[in-house]
Amino acid sequence: MVEDQFSLVSVLDTSAFFLDLKFTGKIITTPEVVDEIKDIMSKSRLSVLISTGLCICSPDKVSKEKVDSESKKTGDGIVLSETDISILALAYETGGILFSDDFAVQNTAQQMGISIQSILQKKAKKRVWRYRCSGCGKYFKDPPDDMECRICGSSIRRKNK
Repeated sequence: MVEDQFSLVSVLDTSAFFLDLKFTGKIITTPEVVDEIKDIMSKSRLSVLISTGLCICSPDKVSKEKVDSESKKTGDGIVLSETDISILALAYETGGILFSDDFAVQNTAQQMGISIQSILQKKAKKRVWRYRCSGCGKYFKDPPDDMECRICGSSIRRKNK
């Protein structure tokens, strides 16, 4: 499907505010991203984008639940922040292109069929993570929330499948 510049939606992660990037069509982000913008240059960039039409939107609960479900399939669920989940859900809802340098965000986006554009980093390759205890070597499908092995007490780490 070919989209014209009027139907193009760019969904911006926090990293998109670090540079003076040019966007066509509609640009959107989430309140969680805005809350992460702290330095003066990024705040200035935010102000400029707001003055040119940046929309700050919140995704719905159903989209966030979809992100949660899909991120567990890749093993990225435990490293995604609320901000990450919000931008993924917004990109999923709008069918927009997600601008992010976060590898876990990119990996989950690929799992969900969301178009992604890296900013400064190389685009992430799709991965499926496994969890392995650093002590006893046991693999976990769903690690405990505290990422501590229930067998030996060592830390559990993500490992590329």
